[in-house]
Amino acid sequence: MSKEPQYKAIYKLAIPALFGGIVEPFLSLTDLAIIGNMPDQENYGALEAIAAVGVAGSLVSALLWIFAQTKSAISAIVSRQFGAERLRTVATLIPQMVLLNFLLGVFAFVSTYFISNWIFLEVYNTDPIVGEVATSYYGIRAFGFPITLITFSLFGVFRGLQNTYWAMTTSIVGGVLNVALDFFFVFGLEMGIEGAAIASLIAQGVMLLMSLYFLLKSQLKLYFSWTINHYFKELLLIALNLIARTLVLNLTLMLTYRYANAYGKAQAGTHALLLNLWLFSAFFLDAFATAANALSGKYLGAKNRAALHETRAKNLKLGIGVSFVLAAALLIFDEEIIGLFIKDDAVKDYYPNILPLFALCLPVNALAFVMDGIYKGLGEAKYLRNLLIISSCIGFLPALLILDYFSPTLQSVWWAMVAWMFLRGFLPYFHFHKYLKSFPA
Repeated sequence: MSKEPQYKAIYKLAIPALFGGIVEPFLSLTDLAIIGNMPDQENYGALEAIAAVGVAGSLVSALLWIFAQTKSAISAIVSRQFGAERLRTVATLIPQMVLLNFLLGVFAFVSTYFISNWIFLEVYNTDPIVGEVATSYYGIRAFGFPITLITFSLFGVFRGLQNTYWAMTTSIVGGVLNVALDFFFVFGLEMGIEGAAIASLIAQGVMLLMSLYFLLKSQLKLYFSWTINHYFKELLLIALNLIARTLVLNLTLMLTYRYANAYGKAQAGTHALLLNLWLFSAFFLDAFATAANALSGKYLGAKNRAALHETRAKNLKLGIGVSFVLAAALLIFDEEIIGLFIKDDAVKDYYPNILPLFALCLPVNALAFVMDGIYKGLGEAKYLRNLLIISSCIGFLPALLILDYFSPTLQSVWWAMVAWMFLRGFLPYFHFHKYLKSFPA
């Protein structure tokens, strides 16, 4: 347990996490690509449909991010116990966590399903047609909350065991199945936006069954007990701090949609497309955050400061390097990329105005995500909560209000996002040096 991390160990965690982590945004991007190219329906066209999937997908992702924080919490605890060679202490914790996630999923469904139309019209500020279409799509996807939350929490267990291969396998099967079902329901059965939502729901169900199979296959000896596990309180505290953090994060993203929707359909459609691409790239870069998360928790349990320092340095080098490759690819193949997702000329004309800002975000995102992963692995959820609040209140919000006042266009929204990610990346980068000084040698 005392060895410092080699690049091989990082690749072993990061490469499977790369494929596993992009599936949820891939589901949304698949829906966007197919819906953006389907024939106009009786009550709406492709532009309204893609805007609707954008905002509905944003709400689905927002709720999953909020309630799926037990994934990071259980990963931190399991990886620490793995490093300390005390996995027997989590034998009852994991079944209790599965039950908790089922209840959270039911709550997410009940609390939003019946008011989703109001959310899209009043919170996201969509026009009535887009709001109606988004409600139809969301009404189907919402049934998947309990399924997906349990699946994600099990992915956290696998990560704590230093195994991202099982999550990757599950995610790839789910992604391929989703694409096949998308074509079948949308074009074969001509079910439109509802067909895309059904395809995603079925894929998520298959992913849950596979995750349960891998859990039974693991080295863990689990049993359920109504006696609360010793680490359950810690799991809740980490999760609650991360939920508070994620609430602020998603309020920030909702504000971007609200302002973009106020600028008109073309800018709203452009923002929906770019933000889904941004989230897709974020999960892509998050592979190195996953590796940093698993390794930092393990080295915390093993009390290895040198290895923890190397974990940060090597994951940052890899993550930022990949972000520059992604940025270059987006700038070079911009016309080909947008052509995959939308045929509307208004969006195609406006898209190049925002692309440089989008590319600028990527290296800063890589820094922020890797540092997020390290602090999650260390269980420092309170620090991450405070960091997000500071970045949103001091960076994003003032920039958005000032820029929107002088130039009410989508560029103002994306400049505010650059300021937001800059603080999220550099503040923890410098704070980590202080953390290491207090770490046992």
